[in-house]
Amino acid sequence: MASASAGAMTAANGAMASDGAKVYQTNCSSCHQATGEGVPSTFPPLAGNPTVVGDATKVIHIVKYGLTGKVVVKGVTYDGQMPAWGTQLSDADVAAAVTYIRSAWGNKAGAVTTAEVKAVAQ
Repeated sequence: MASASAGAMTAANGAMASDGAKVYQTNCSSCHQATGEGVPSTFPPLAGNPTVVGDATKVIHIVKYGLTGKVVVKGVTYDGQMPAWGTQLSDADVAAAVTYIRSAWGNKAGAVTTAEVKAVAQ
């Protein structure tokens, strides 16, 4: 029975990541690129980014509430502004997009749920 639940969860995560790919393509790829590599010195990469694959709460917070100021990714400093997508995207869309970026381009991190997104406050 546990394996059936695990299989259902994997299928749900796959569907969520697929939905997240659509959300990412529409809202994020113009800056972070379809490859997740970003734009050198302008927009940080998401592929291989320790924040993306680290504590899910941090990346959820960034997507929901935006980010301003300096960040260092892979030894490169970025000093820009990411918009707060939480005002334009549903919690389910944020969860799907975060799940996608945490599992795309060689990233290997777990899925996030809508409940986890709702729980992240500013």
